[in-house]
Amino acid sequence: MTSDKIRWGIVATGNIAGQFATDLKHSHSGVLAGAASRQVARAQAFCDTHGGTASDSYDTLLQRDDIDAVYIATPHNSHIEWTLKAMAAGKAVLCEKPLGLNQGEVLHLYGEAARRNMLLVEALMYLMHPRMHLAKQLIDDGAIGTINRFSSSFGFAFPFTPEHRLYDKHLAGGGILDIGIYPLTAARYLVGEPKTLTGSARLAASGVDAEAHASLGYDGFEATLHCALDTNLAWHITVEGTQGTLHIDQPWHPGPDNQSLVISDHQGQQKTYHSDDPRPLYAIEADHIGALLQAGAQMSDLVSPSFSINTAYWLDRWREAAGVRYDADALSDKGFHGAPVRLGAHGQMPLDKIAGLDKPISKLVLGTDNQTDGPTMAAMADAFIEAGGTCFDTAHIYSGGLSETLLGQWMSARGLREPLVIIGKGAHTPDCHPDAIGPQLDISLRRLQTDYLDIYCLHRDNPDVPVGQWIDRLNGEVDAGRIRLFGGSNWTAARIDEANNYASQNGLQGFSLLSNNFSLARMENPVWDGCLASSTDEFRQWHEDRQIALFPWSAQARGFFLDWAQNGLAASRHGADPTDEEMQRVWGSAENMQRRQRAFELAENLGTSAIQIALAYVLHQPFACFALIGPRTPMQLHDSIAASHIALSAQQIAWLDLRD
Repeated sequence: MTSDKIRWGIVATGNIAGQFATDLKHSHSGVLAGAASRQVARAQAFCDTHGGTASDSYDTLLQRDDIDAVYIATPHNSHIEWTLKAMAAGKAVLCEKPLGLNQGEVLHLYGEAARRNMLLVEALMYLMHPRMHLAKQLIDDGAIGTINRFSSSFGFAFPFTPEHRLYDKHLAGGGILDIGIYPLTAARYLVGEPKTLTGSARLAASGVDAEAHASLGYDGFEATLHCALDTNLAWHITVEGTQGTLHIDQPWHPGPDNQSLVISDHQGQQKTYHSDDPRPLYAIEADHIGALLQAGAQMSDLVSPSFSINTAYWLDRWREAAGVRYDADALSDKGFHGAPVRLGAHGQMPLDKIAGLDKPISKLVLGTDNQTDGPTMAAMADAFIEAGGTCFDTAHIYSGGLSETLLGQWMSARGLREPLVIIGKGAHTPDCHPDAIGPQLDISLRRLQTDYLDIYCLHRDNPDVPVGQWIDRLNGEVDAGRIRLFGGSNWTAARIDEANNYASQNGLQGFSLLSNNFSLARMENPVWDGCLASSTDEFRQWHEDRQIALFPWSAQARGFFLDWAQNGLAASRHGADPTDEEMQRVWGSAENMQRRQRAFELAENLGTSAIQIALAYVLHQPFACFALIGPRTPMQLHDSIAASHIALSAQQIAWLDLRD
């Protein structure tokens, strides 16, 4: 920035853009530099009213050198297009809500922001106002006791007009995305992330939701949400507790004349609280962005990437319950950026090979059991592919088959099967017997929309089954062309040796790889029953002697090397994150705590993070080692990719593992 103030450009000149421009005059940090519309005359009229210089197109505005940040106020369906273009032009972005039409779009946008080191914030302006911060502080301080109910609504009577953006399905119209986002985000901001969502809607003739209800499930209470486009509803936030009720009237547009909230106790006594700020709402929003830019921040602490990503997740669930689906929810042969997804478009990942497979395998293997729908799978898989990743891990049992189904849909839509290495797994307990392989493989291949797996792993071992029966059945699938290589997950070295001896004696293919746990932190007790680790000194030596490739799961010890003070260990809405109990039971030995401390020390010396050091350690083994990773966001994926490029010396490896 070459100016003392943040120079704003506004993309689109509708009502919300006019409100932003009007309030920007009262900003402490920002000034309006220009605006653009699809019609030059409208842009000129806008600038005549509000200031700045008109541009003849959105693209022209984004290329201007006199603009530091852009406010995107286009219809919902074009948020992703212009946010991507703005970041590519080097502009910080404040984009109107909803940031994307689904969680996949939001994941992709924040992934691009992380890749480009750009500031991107979703414009939930009311959350940036001091009144909401005051409300949260009062609730957190126990002013109303233990919460036992939340309710919020937002609705207005706008007549059905098919061509208007509110009712046009092709423009992602409907109340849930346009105004339902307010009570949804209010609940999550004030009382936390819910565990469940149920919902319903009354649809307009155009197929969008004219009115919608949702119920968020929390421990011990529910939050009820209500929005409508064609019906006037009270605009309110009400939080009830064991000692009183907090109420905010007209919560969505606070300002100098609307900054109060009321707490009533059960005796009917009321107390009014004020959050005095002379600035209008959008000036406060602009100043928040200005402060972030002046500090060199790459994310907002008020509307963080994780908050927006979770907002999109719950909006998707609400639309799903309401039966509202947009064109953007279906995958195509193009990525979110509107062009075909290209392998290695944004970089090269370290690669390796294993005997018997002619495809290179990326040292990082993307797990697919964290995705909820097609767009979320696409956001993660696209980012992985364009960073140079080639290998994906899935299993017959993951997410009840959803993991394989979504991966198959993505591969088919993007047309990317042949360059990829797909790892599938089957015969998990209680179906851990040779007869399960064929029928399960039938289902897996159908879900994956492919006729073969590059690598197939037995998900568990059954010691009661002679190894010859496993080898014979697996070779039958090799001969049928349905698998190329095979291995075992959670198998012992002795059983692999026995199986490979049988294969050698009978002229058959043996196990080429193992997929056990392996990490810098050694698994002291199984994460799940029946799980095995290759972390002992003897097992490591066996891998080196046999040169049996290892595809370890939980290669970063499920968050053991995170900074717990910053990240916490509480379970997420998915219910799969590690807890304090697991950390102590599985990884919490004195030796592991020392390894963790050394990872932090080395990370500080190398200017990286401990969890990246832990991943780099796994990739620096004297045998082929490919780390299975399960990032939930593209930002986490970028961290893992950066870790794959960290070079560690043999001395550093030994020191980390307490061997020096």
